[in-house]
Amino acid sequence: IRARRIDVDYASHTHHVEQLRDHLAQQLAGITPKPADIPFHSTVSGNRLDTTRLDADYWYTNLRQPVLLEPTIRDLATHGHHAYIEISPHPVLTPAIEETLDTQTPTH
Repeated sequence: IRARRIDVDYASHTHHVEQLRDHLAQQLAGITPKPADIPFHSTVSGNRLDTTRLDADYWYTNLRQPVLLEPTIRDLATHGHHAYIEISPHPVLTPAIEETLDTQTPTH
């Protein structure tokens, strides 16, 4: 198990995030999600998602619940995707993505 301390004052992906819901909604209120030119695969839903749905509620859910990183990466790899972009202020997922891909069973 890999662990790394991240400088935040709440425990992401737990009930401790619930105290941030109103603040997050207020901070993101003026942002309007736009359609993307490239496919966006969400680790909240585990599948491809229309980026116009990336509103404050989506980002709260992303921060509140455990992410579906491993099954999402496995599904993408199974369908021939080989390049991934981690969109995060703390790039801590890259090792997990690499580990998931290293254990991916070849499909050919």
